[in-house]
Amino acid sequence: MLISAGTLPAIDVRLNDLENFAATFIADLPAEHAAIVGQYFNWEVFRKLRQRSSKRTLSTGAYDTRATDLRKIANFLYWITNHGLDLPSLSQATVDRYFAGHSSQAAVGTFLNWAVRRGLTGPVTVPRRTPTIPSTTVPDDTLWSKVDLLIEDDSIPLSSRIIGLLALVFAQRLSDCVRLHLSDITAHDGTIRIAFGTTPLTLPEAIADLLSRHLEELSGHRPFVGDAPEWLFPGATPQHHTSEANVALHLARHRIQIRKAQQARIDQLVQQVPASIVADTLGISINTAIRHAARTNATWGAYPELRATPPQD
Repeated sequence: MLISAGTLPAIDVRLNDLENFAATFIADLPAEHAAIVGQYFNWEVFRKLRQRSSKRTLSTGAYDTRATDLRKIANFLYWITNHGLDLPSLSQATVDRYFAGHSSQAAVGTFLNWAVRRGLTGPVTVPRRTPTIPSTTVPDDTLWSKVDLLIEDDSIPLSSRIIGLLALVFAQRLSDCVRLHLSDITAHDGTIRIAFGTTPLTLPEAIADLLSRHLEELSGHRPFVGDAPEWLFPGATPQHHTSEANVALHLARHRIQIRKAQQARIDQLVQQVPASIVADTLGISINTAIRHAARTNATWGAYPELRATPPQD
């Protein structure tokens, strides 16, 4: 509130919290570990996060991921110390053995690659992860039944319903939905458009109606003064958008798994239109769209004009 009122300078609060957490965490490590982890965090991780913060504040999920990464790196250093080793004496066989016995260690791999570049360890190579077989996608009928639920069920908070619909219909991540600004919405002649990527999309009537209701309610609730961001889904305190975790909780009560549904929706879309158009309109990277197209064998989606004309008898 003090930041919103201009009493205190604007900062990225979560980034500040991460810096404080890291300083305390690193200070509790053994001196030889603290020196290495501190150097890595301050110059490799935090420096990049601070550069990005000028355009986009740190999300709760990103905070949790970076904090967990620090713990994993510290555990790795403890592990090699318990085996009578340190970074300079690290061998490829030891690295292979560690990754064979510890899953989900991408953070350690990134740390080791940094250590190799800095000459802190020998020329070891981080083992490549075996590509995982995509899990069974969400069936179409299940996906659209959840869409109908969000459109019709007034017991779910309105903002969570809209965010859920943006995720299910337009394959948006929750972290991106909660960060939408009022400037991302345009209304003209009864049509509402929303910009996820370069090209704005026209909202279907059912979603547009819900969003119109939300905008009307929002216009009547402006409790904060100052230069607070014009969030489309503002939170309970100034400068903050609504909580991604709260939205996920509201949706989880109705068995809506956003991550799986989002991936399934991208799979559907790349089979209907070219990957480049999907990337442009949804605001996802072209590599992500191409990867989905490849795994769903959607190569024919590059030729939508062939499907525009009904087959001749």
